[in-house]
Amino acid sequence: MSATHPIEPAAGEAVSEDRVIDTATGEEAPAELSEQRVLGIFTEIAGQYEQFNHASSFGQDHHWLDRVVELAPVTSRSRVLDVAGGTGEVTFALCRSYHPAHIVLSDYTPGMLEVAKQRIARGDACGVDVETRVVDGQDMPFADASFDVVTMAYGIRNMPDRMACLREIYRVLEPGGTAVILEFSTPPRPIERAFYNAYLRWGIPAWGDHFTGKRDDFVYLARSIKAFPAPDAFCDMLRRAGFSDPAFERKSFGAVAIYTAVK
Repeated sequence: MSATHPIEPAAGEAVSEDRVIDTATGEEAPAELSEQRVLGIFTEIAGQYEQFNHASSFGQDHHWLDRVVELAPVTSRSRVLDVAGGTGEVTFALCRSYHPAHIVLSDYTPGMLEVAKQRIARGDACGVDVETRVVDGQDMPFADASFDVVTMAYGIRNMPDRMACLREIYRVLEPGGTAVILEFSTPPRPIERAFYNAYLRWGIPAWGDHFTGKRDDFVYLARSIKAFPAPDAFCDMLRRAGFSDPAFERKSFGAVAIYTAVK
């Protein structure tokens, strides 16, 4: 179930997101609070990250990933940046589908990239030139207009300065380049939202405990999903970062949203 929604400017909406926050609550807080928490959590779960995603989404993560790949205008000559790319799920899907010229797989957590490097060694890059880099998505070490396409899945939610990240993505894209961002959302209809909120409260921590024994880490992940802006508000943030005509698609009754925006 999905729908594409071009967004008209919403006066004053999401202005509060132009600040540094605690990603678990959405309230203002020093960046170090969220950055240290995220580094610790994703270092601990790196080895089980992909299995957790697949099980906790009941297999829907593969469908979401397929749609991200469809929306990314990648060719065999494209230079791609995967921000907060983790263990490489988006990167390797792009490799299989398009065989682009070069992909930089970046992440804030070295442990996640170590798993990605193991996948490269196994041949998951399909011969594509994939470079792994430890990078803070809020302050990227790339020149202006370095990439044709930027992707990000489940990453922006964990960044305390989200506007800084969006402005950096805009900066490193070529004019005419596209950003495709997959992030969790909240179903718009009350009944589905009630079930979803119950699943976030009890189901996600239970899955986390099953895979890693780190229930508290997944309590944070559930809270960060609930604290993330609604799709229309996030599209307003994309617009304020400089992008034109951002749009989104809801998937799985609104449990996730996939955003596209052009420089």
